[in-house]
Amino acid sequence: MRKIETVYKGLLFLIVTCFLTGCWDREELEDRSYVIGLGIDTSEHKGKIKVTMLLSNPEVGSMQGGGGSNEEPREVISFDVNDFIAAKGTANAIVSRDITYEFLKIIIVSEEFAKNKKFVSIISDTEKDKEIRMNTYLAVSREKASDFFVENKPQMETRPHKYLQYMVDHGVQNGLIPDSTLFRYFKTLERGTDLYLAMYTTAKRDRNPKVKSEDEYIAGQVNASGELDDTQFFGSAVFKNGVMTSKITGQETRIVNILDDTTNIKDILIDIPDPFSNNQRQLAARIMKVENNKVKMNLKTAKPQISITIPLKVEIMTNPSMVSYESKKNRQILKKQIISYLKEVNEKLLRKSQKKLKGVPYPLSIYARSHFLTVKEFEKFNWGKSFLIADIIVKPEVEIIDYGKQTRKPVRVGG
Repeated sequence: MRKIETVYKGLLFLIVTCFLTGCWDREELEDRSYVIGLGIDTSEHKGKIKVTMLLSNPEVGSMQGGGGSNEEPREVISFDVNDFIAAKGTANAIVSRDITYEFLKIIIVSEEFAKNKKFVSIISDTEKDKEIRMNTYLAVSREKASDFFVENKPQMETRPHKYLQYMVDHGVQNGLIPDSTLFRYFKTLERGTDLYLAMYTTAKRDRNPKVKSEDEYIAGQVNASGELDDTQFFGSAVFKNGVMTSKITGQETRIVNILDDTTNIKDILIDIPDPFSNNQRQLAARIMKVENNKVKMNLKTAKPQISITIPLKVEIMTNPSMVSYESKKNRQILKKQIISYLKEVNEKLLRKSQKKLKGVPYPLSIYARSHFLTVKEFEKFNWGKSFLIADIIVKPEVEIIDYGKQTRKPVRVGG
């Protein structure tokens, strides 16, 4: 009997397994059209928005496509709709394949629409769509989002999803653009006390832009030439209460990334005035943040006192004045210069945040909340107004761990 029961159980297991391995709900890769980038603009029609979809062809560049496909790697379509969630249904009247937001990487919003008060309610629809992930990036384009996608034509990377991934990842790692995900946007909006930074971009370069320091630009101002795409990701768009109010440069964005302990910035390259050339030249240094900042606050006085200590490790990359860093005196001069420079640029940004931006561009309020027992006490304190009059001191703690390769000055031979 036991043998018969064992046989029956085995047969039952095989039958159930056969049902579980069915493929009637299978969806082929080529049956779907993937929206990689989504653009949002104001519409000429009342109550509508203009949606632009950057659609990626999964077969181009893949093994399945055989590498010899004559199909285009992307497709761009724009139309007016009530919201961009229901827009998928409208798009299917134009595109043959089933539209999906499953691989959506970035949402581009025109600067004009980002400054519109309706923007908050429109972008909030992303929380309602199960296909849109909260790690999707939010960016602001100087021109219309529809123009941005049409003008954006990379020279080397034809696959749009790879191009956007590389541009955003490298920009965030360098600190020149913020890690502006939808998750950060909604968390900032929920707190209601801080500013939100979105990456700033454009596909139209300025004509004859001024030459500045390497990181003092915003998108469109980098004067590059050659066989290249004009698209630039540089600097940040500043949002207050969910609506864009201003812009900051790549340098200011880097400073925010160092001040903000919630970012993943580990090391960045910056230029520092060389103290041995009367600040006429600049030396390159790698700044590494390996510990969180130490923030102290005294919020009981009429004018709040805030002290921010930033622990940093520094590697010297260049030596334009060719001085010897083996000298203890020269090392002290260099360290003093780095501390002075970092203190100056950080405090300058925070003063700008108080006077012009009217808010702090990273979640500094989290430290202030810990000084109050209840939410009502914190709300009564009114962080938004208190920050604007606070005395803020930045104290960089610098440890130079590498002075670079030591070289001697070239000796002039002959007359």
